[in-house]
Amino acid sequence: MTTNLSDSDYTRSVQSLINQIQQNSTRKDSFFELAQIYYTSCQADAGTLRTCQANLKGAEEYLETVSESKREYAQKQVKKFARELKDEEQKQTNDRQLRYKCLANICVNVLRLTEGKNLQQTNLKSSKLLATLFMLSSTESSNRQQMHHLYKPLYKAVLSLRLLDKMLLEGKLNNTYITSRFDSNTRFSQKAGSYSQFQLDVAIPVIIAALLQDIGMQHPEAQRLLKGADSSQDEFRVLEKETRTILLIINHEQTQDFLTNGIGISKYEGDDPEKKQRFEKKQLNRMKFVSGLLLDAVKPSENSIGNIIKIPQIYSSFVLSTKPTYRFLDLPNVVTVLNNSAKHAFICSQANECFIQLVGYFPLGLGVLYVQPHDIGEKLNNYFYGIVTRLSPEHPKTPTCRRISISKDISDNPKDFTLLESNNLFFDTPKHCLDEMSPEDLVTLRNTHMRQLNETKLPEINEGFWNPHHYFSISKHQILWD
Repeated sequence: MTTNLSDSDYTRSVQSLINQIQQNSTRKDSFFELAQIYYTSCQADAGTLRTCQANLKGAEEYLETVSESKREYAQKQVKKFARELKDEEQKQTNDRQLRYKCLANICVNVLRLTEGKNLQQTNLKSSKLLATLFMLSSTESSNRQQMHHLYKPLYKAVLSLRLLDKMLLEGKLNNTYITSRFDSNTRFSQKAGSYSQFQLDVAIPVIIAALLQDIGMQHPEAQRLLKGADSSQDEFRVLEKETRTILLIINHEQTQDFLTNGIGISKYEGDDPEKKQRFEKKQLNRMKFVSGLLLDAVKPSENSIGNIIKIPQIYSSFVLSTKPTYRFLDLPNVVTVLNNSAKHAFICSQANECFIQLVGYFPLGLGVLYVQPHDIGEKLNNYFYGIVTRLSPEHPKTPTCRRISISKDISDNPKDFTLLESNNLFFDTPKHCLDEMSPEDLVTLRNTHMRQLNETKLPEINEGFWNPHHYFSISKHQILWD
């Protein structure tokens, strides 16, 4: 993926992970590209396998009836077709294992970037990744839809993991597969490069389910409906209801097919039959759990595990929208979208409450404008800029932020702070603190802020928040979590 960002090492690692998941490359080695290759070749591969099997069966039947004079030739034919069948099976197994290893490597990298030794470290690392994804994705560029499309699977996977933990800690999950493997003392690995049993049995399958949720859209028939037979249509256009319904059916069916036949389970490396049996049983249980998550997410019930990936899917589709129109000022309305979904029983109300407590009203990476707490009630001549940087705010309407503005008035204040509703210029009441400032003074102040932040444009205070994409594109500004 081309970018004009001056990336830090961290943002480069995030971009690398995005590229592992999905990109448009000549090498065709990202996970979504491998899925597309599978969908375009699976029928031909199945046909080749059937031909090899039929050839061998025919040769074996011929061997049973052939005369002694032709027996040697018939035996050679059996060996030839047996070798061809074995080679084809091995080729298809290798292709499947390549896809599996690609996915496994992605999951390991997701855990590496989002999970620490405890919940506190994990929430910090996840906050950093989610905010980075949001700030890297320009909302104003011509390729905004494509960029959001590429970032969304990773964004959704991270949110799914954190919702899983939130619901477990609050006792809001009753799925036996999950709860029987959960112990808060052993949830996270204490050693770098190793993984807890919960991470292997539950966390990684949740990542897989979140990443695979829309993988069926890579199927040729789905691509034809999205882009047209000659690829001339805009895949991000608003679809007719009938077309969307057909696409959802194709996506669900083909996603399940890809999970079973395109990925399967990891190959056991060893000679111990008992260990192999235990290994394959664990692998099959994990894939069964993934399949259940995907199935339940189509229409999750009140207590369905599908909510773990369905709610992040709705949230991600709003924050990283691929719709033709995108209004940055509408972002805090995502909570209203979630609440309406819960009201109409599209998602679980308890799970939705957990999720809103997790993310708050203001998406991670969103820029905020605020006035100083001790100045409330006074007439002011300044306001300041910050960025939302933490999951799990004290209250959904009071985000945890990092101070961005440079001013002697706030130099002694901590860099990280909880932005109260009474100080947040997104809300109407705090704006009155600046009523006595003249339009000219406001313009002068805004120009001062633009110079300090290296921003070419900043919003008026009546908009209440700002887009930090350009600010974050400067590498020295990417250290927001030191």
